[in-house]
Order: sequence, then C-alpha cells, then structure tokens
Amino acid sequence: MSKIVKNVILYSVLITISLISIFPLLYLFTISIKPSELIFDTTSKFFFTPTFQNYQDIFADGRFIKYLFNSITVGVITVIVATILGMFAAYGFARFKFRSKRILRMASLIPQLIPPITIIVPLFTLFASMKLMDTQRALIISYLTFTMPLSIWLMTGFFEDVPIELEESAMIDGCRRLMVFIRVDLPIVVPGIAATMILSFIYSWNEFLYAVILTGRSARTLPVMITSFMTNKAILWGRIGAAGSLIILPILFFTLFSQKYVIKGLTAGSVKG
Repeated sequence: MSKIVKNVILYSVLITISLISIFPLLYLFTISIKPSELIFDTTSKFFFTPTFQNYQDIFADGRFIKYLFNSITVGVITVIVATILGMFAAYGFARFKFRSKRILRMASLIPQLIPPITIIVPLFTLFASMKLMDTQRALIISYLTFTMPLSIWLMTGFFEDVPIELEESAMIDGCRRLMVFIRVDLPIVVPGIAATMILSFIYSWNEFLYAVILTGRSARTLPVMITSFMTNKAILWGRIGAAGSLIILPILFFTLFSQKYVIKGLTAGSVKG
C-alpha cells in the first residue's frame, strides 16, 4: 500500500472521528439559536433565521452570572486545595518508605472506586448537622472526595519519575528536604501538576450530582441551573441549548490553550532514557 493511500485513509478516519465528536456541540449551538417553534421541525435543520433571544433570556434575571461565579469559585478553590494537599501526599508516597504505605495509597483511591451516590448520603447528613447546606464550602469539601484521589495518584507517578540522584546531589550541597522539593522536584513535575489541575477543574466544573443535592438557590452551580429550564409546563430547549453552549465554552478554550501541558503531563515518564 502506497504512502499516499495510507495518508488518505488516516486523514479520512481522523476527519470522521472529529466530525462525530464535534456534531453534538454544533447541534447544541444550533438549538440555542433556533426559534422555539422550529426546534423539532425536521424541515428546517439548517435553513432558518437565527435568534439570540434564548441567550438574552438566560441573562435577563442575573442568575446565570451568579451561578457562573459559584462554579468558578468552587472549581478554583477545589483545584488549589486538591493540588497542594495531593502534591505533598504524592511526594510522601513517592519518596518515603513507611509501614502500611501500600495500604494507605490504595485507601486514598477508595472514594473513586465506589459510586458517588453512596458518598452523598453521609455528606448530606454531615453538612446538615453543621448547617453548611447550600454553601460553597460544602461543595468544595465534597468535590475534594474525587479530586484528591486523582491528584495523589497522578502526581505520585510524576514524582517517582524524578531521578533520586538529583535530590541526593542537592542534599550534598546543603539543601534540606523542603528546599529540595521546591527547587529540584517541582520545576521538573510542573507539566504533571498542570495536567492534574486541568483535569481536576474539568471534573469540578461539570459535576452535577453533589451540586444538585447539596445546594439550593444560593450556592447553585451552572450544571444545576440547566435543570431549572425543565418545568412542569414545558421544557425550554432553546434556553437549555444556550446555557449548555456557554457552559462548554470556558472548558473548550481552557483545554485548547493548555493541551500541551496535558499531553506533557500525561506522557511524562512514558519514555525512559
């Protein structure tokens, strides 16, 4: 098989996969700019007069901005806390030998192994007794149950890939353990930390179950807001499409601009010298 034929097949497969991946996003955006009476009209799939009334409607009462602020605040704080705590825990697992190390490392993964619905019940009881229901703090704590294990497991591998000889050389020169961690390890694992932060933020931004159960009107996030467009009288598909399109945009741009860090981080250590 000639090289040209192989390239044609390869690019055809890539284009097909790309179109399949992009189609739901394009369809969502199409719904958001369609007049409500034409959303289910199969004769006007692509030929219609676009309207931005749905976008005006979701911004009209100010709720979207409020819930956008909630989503950003909860996501950013969750990522910062999970990354800092996970970074030190991962370094400890990677560099120190202690009793029950393997058991503790496996235990940190337990929240990721069990269904979230089983965790939400004790969390609901705990937050209700502490009067933290419908607060950003409750969401941040609950989001740490799945971002912390992710941070620990990803960054442990990154720290294990740092040659221990570099640390030993720094210690011979007089550096203490903390300075070795800051000056030697951190600069090397920056791509891995960036990848961990990006994935944690995406998970927090898109989370729905904890947010819908633990929040009311005050700490509600954007994914939960979409459910308010499903009323007992009608489902406002246009507003759902508009809100969904806007919710996707930050993650889309964030991923596009930071994909090199994700690739570097997730492939770090895959090739040994």
